[in-house]
Amino acid sequence: MKTILILEDDVIFSRSIGNWLKKKGMATEHAATLSAARKALSAREFDLVLADLRLPDGNSTSLLEWMNERFYATPFLIMTNYGQVENAVEAMQLGAVNYLCKPVQPDRLLEAIGKIFSRPRHDGNEFYRGESAKAREMYQLVGLVARSDISVLIRGASGTGKEHIARELHEQSHRRDKPFVPVDCGTITGDLAKSEFFGHRKGTFTGAYGDRYGLFQVADGGTLFLDEIGNLSPETQMLLLRALQERRYKPVGSTQEYTFDVRLVAATNENLERAISEGRFREDLFHRLNEFTINVPPLSECGEDILPLAEFFVKHFSEKHRKPVRGFNSLAAASLQKYPWPGNIRELRNCIQRAVLLSADGWISPEELNLDLAVGREETAPIPEEKEKQLLLRTLEEAEGNRARAARILGISRTSLYEKLRKYRII
Repeated sequence: MKTILILEDDVIFSRSIGNWLKKKGMATEHAATLSAARKALSAREFDLVLADLRLPDGNSTSLLEWMNERFYATPFLIMTNYGQVENAVEAMQLGAVNYLCKPVQPDRLLEAIGKIFSRPRHDGNEFYRGESAKAREMYQLVGLVARSDISVLIRGASGTGKEHIARELHEQSHRRDKPFVPVDCGTITGDLAKSEFFGHRKGTFTGAYGDRYGLFQVADGGTLFLDEIGNLSPETQMLLLRALQERRYKPVGSTQEYTFDVRLVAATNENLERAISEGRFREDLFHRLNEFTINVPPLSECGEDILPLAEFFVKHFSEKHRKPVRGFNSLAAASLQKYPWPGNIRELRNCIQRAVLLSADGWISPEELNLDLAVGREETAPIPEEKEKQLLLRTLEEAEGNRARAARILGISRTSLYEKLRKYRII
């Protein structure tokens, strides 16, 4: 059920809208001042803020600015009198999704809310936003650059969620109601690259049985996401560069040129500077794409996010596979934290899906996670002594005192386990 925060100082009007929305299957909360709205938004998540423009303690645009500073992505819908439309436009420049003129007609309100809720977000799936220091730093950069139109290069190892960041950039931009078009550059072959990017006319070549739109036309007004940009051939790089320089293109087999309006976001797990020095990537294209850089940290550097992200995947796959799983037992949770996750979020996602399917009693155990805790152990940072001692005690408790099993769970030899037990005077 969608929950809407109604920010309106006219209590009767606010309750009237709230009751009407409840009849339409939505939940509502009410606030009459900006301070009350800030408190409500800090306490829980909402699917929409429906706000009057003028309130006793200021304009709701100041609330929108406050939300922007904290990178809240909650849609914001303004209600205003006809004489305040100019202020409503200012609110939209700050990120409001739309405005409605009072008196608000119920059918018009429902239509506006329906458009907001029907807009796809992350392929219909919400995604866990990290709270670790590295993740917060990254999302701060996303918030800073999202509303501009400059090209962004997202850099990070495979499996770190670069497409998710590209979608966040799109969702927080003024282009969010236009298409987000992702393309895997590894699938664009040299011979068909021009047709892929710019489209073609019927009969231009064998197999061209009809007109085809290219990626630039499909993404017009929105965001074109070029994933693994380093995989483009030199010839395709040149095609792309020329289109970006001239801001126009010509479909294959056509004599007519077209302009385009797209925001370009690219991603790579490759060292493009090295590729440039080796002659595999064009330096001029690199600078076109790299007007702003966002580095996505590996999961191993976001330790605080591992358990919440794992729990998010448990909930997702429990619903998807119709199998109720409540979470992790203490040893499984400790294993998740100890494992270095070389495959990043993608590896964690696959691991949790498998564990959900294998779970027999509603709780995931280390055996169902099946993690090799020896992987990358020498590269991982040492566990603080107090945490290590507590981990040993919990492991022994879960293993019912069986030290051989405890050593297997921890991914260490029995000799190493005995040494640690003596070190902390557990034996």
